[in-house]
Amino acid sequence: MKYICSLLALSIAAAACNSSGTTSGSDSGVVKTDSAPPPSFSPTGIYTGDFGGSPIYISINFARGNNIAGYNTHKGLRRNLHGQMSEDANGWKIRLEEPGDHVYDGVFEIHLSKDRQTMEGTWSPLNKDSASAKKFTLKLINSDHQEVYMANENANIQFLEDGSCKLEYYPADSISTGQVEIVRGTWSRNRDTFNVSWKNNAHFGKNGSQFVMYMSADADGGSYPDSLTGEGFTFYQLP
Repeated sequence: MKYICSLLALSIAAAACNSSGTTSGSDSGVVKTDSAPPPSFSPTGIYTGDFGGSPIYISINFARGNNIAGYNTHKGLRRNLHGQMSEDANGWKIRLEEPGDHVYDGVFEIHLSKDRQTMEGTWSPLNKDSASAKKFTLKLINSDHQEVYMANENANIQFLEDGSCKLEYYPADSISTGQVEIVRGTWSRNRDTFNVSWKNNAHFGKNGSQFVMYMSADADGGSYPDSLTGEGFTFYQLP
């Protein structure tokens, strides 16, 4: 009887130890956790490339969990984007939707490379009669993609980092009235030449223009932007 009571006491003591958090021999004293470190990946940045013959810029400025958002700029038209992303073996799959309240809105289906340098994908219009589907390859822009702002007494032009271009000018017959005209577009740069794809406008009567940057030497042996010419305009670097 004493032997049975002793065994019972030992069993109770062992159970009490286990319930108080003592690990078993198989745990080897290692504390386990189910939480994984947060991913270091972020797709934020600006990507650009050819989109049906003119440059497009996709700017990603928000990514949290599976949610992703930003905007795109194409021919001076800026459209907000929102959607979802998921990881696969070679990078990330991203679906981005434009709002849907413009005739040219659509949906981007994108694959982003693992090093987040390249986007490849397709765009499909929501309104099938408004435009045709497109394939594209975009590259993450680097630090050499600088904003440019130049002006003269009657006009100014801006090339912004997100790929948008804005020309503001006073037509010759409206300077006295202060009526400024604004033309918007999207730009790309090849060395000293800026290629602009314009939103439909009455000023140029065409979709594309070129502006050439002229450089001047400085005292340290380097160079700086001096003037920009194109479409009858000459702009100068502001001090």
